[in-house]
Amino acid sequence: MTDTYDIAIIGSGPGGISAAARAAELKVSHILLEAAPHLSNTIYRYQKGKHVMAEPEALPLRSPLPFTAGSREAILEAWDEGVARLGVQVRHGAEVTAIKALDGGGFEISIGRREKLQARHVVLGVGLQGNIRKLGVPGDDATFVQYTLDDPEEHESETIVVVGACYAAIVHAIAMDR
Repeated sequence: MTDTYDIAIIGSGPGGISAAARAAELKVSHILLEAAPHLSNTIYRYQKGKHVMAEPEALPLRSPLPFTAGSREAILEAWDEGVARLGVQVRHGAEVTAIKALDGGGFEISIGRREKLQARHVVLGVGLQGNIRKLGVPGDDATFVQYTLDDPEEHESETIVVVGACYAAIVHAIAMDR
């Protein structure tokens, strides 16, 4: 027998976790599918102590979870507590490999190679954290090349080159210069 839900939420970033928390608050049958072993992998992988903003403030939020600016650790702790308090149904390690519309309505969601579940509605809350843009040059997969920075203090005595000019590259360069 296949598990069936009113809503399947794929990805536990801010949008996905908010949708799941709202479904739990309203007592709607739901499942939050997250490939990582923890919630909100993008924010989880931010560097330690990184300030996370809560923009834009003009959006009318309907989530029972707090969405305020703060450190990575404070935000993740508040979300973990809220998810537990609300009884959000979370499946970690659930990598969605396919979504297929069903003839009678709803969707069949494949997790990995063998498992399937069904939902009347699907919310896609997936981010880009798992789709790292590499340089496309020889050595871009060398063991000393990193695409994330967890703790700048771990690299205090090293010579580091930060490649890129996007927001994340600038934040990493500033953190390394402290």
